[in-house]
Amino acid sequence: MSSESTIPWGLIAVPAFILALPRLLAVLPQKIQFVTKCGVVLIATFIMSIVGCFISIVFALLNRRHEINFVVARIFSFIASYPCGVTFKVSGEEHLEKYPAIVVCNHQSSMDMMILGRVFPKHCVVMAKKELQYFPFLGIFMTLSNAIFIDRKNHKKAIESTTQAVTNMKKHNSGIWIFPEGTRSRLETAYLLPFKKGAFHLAIQSQQPIMPIVAAGYSNIYDSASRSFPGGELEIRVLEPIPTTGMTVDDVNDLMERTRAVMLKSLKEMDHSVSSASNSTGSSTAVAEGTIDEGLKQRRTAKE
Repeated sequence: MSSESTIPWGLIAVPAFILALPRLLAVLPQKIQFVTKCGVVLIATFIMSIVGCFISIVFALLNRRHEINFVVARIFSFIASYPCGVTFKVSGEEHLEKYPAIVVCNHQSSMDMMILGRVFPKHCVVMAKKELQYFPFLGIFMTLSNAIFIDRKNHKKAIESTTQAVTNMKKHNSGIWIFPEGTRSRLETAYLLPFKKGAFHLAIQSQQPIMPIVAAGYSNIYDSASRSFPGGELEIRVLEPIPTTGMTVDDVNDLMERTRAVMLKSLKEMDHSVSSASNSTGSSTAVAEGTIDEGLKQRRTAKE
């Protein structure tokens, strides 16, 4: 067969394979499907780390560095979620245009990267732990896209990084994406870990609003404990921004608790298992949540 005749077939076969990939992966046994789909996400992350470097260089030359994350995030979300059969139902997306702001989102697992990719706003950067700066390709991409790296082991440097972040926000009219829980919750219930104060100090220091984003619990879509990754629809809510104009450092705790309360309310509303059982098990649920909350407070106190 001549090379001329193989080119058209290649142009047809590759897109056809990509379109059929979700169905092909869906028929695999559960454990094999889990490993394969996790591999797809890792490959997508690696590809976008490399592609992101090139996009970052081009956008930096065009003086549009604060759009790098938005473009790369949307591409990543598609190439990672589509093969895995993950779709999104997003409400309140119009709030993403209300800028600048400190964006806070609940943090469940490593799969939150798909969520971040789907709703990451324009003119926004990521605040991440310093260790990510040294990951091959990913660290280069994040540096070029103005990511803010926090050294959690050095309080003085962490303060300097956040102060510089406020300066950059005002200079570029940009926002910052932060996971206020500080680590992956991995909770099986519709709940949130205690919030760290950093995001709220930033919001008050910059006098910019808090923009809460809540992703529903997705253990039915991805569950590392049971090695299950069937995919499905994931609901995300972008909530009304919470203004901080006129607030001072004395208002940090109130702002943090207010934000956590509205996020937790939405999280529970999206959890149908909680809402359906609330009438029959209201008292026991309250006791259980109190126990969880006390345990989390002890965990936070120990860390601090």
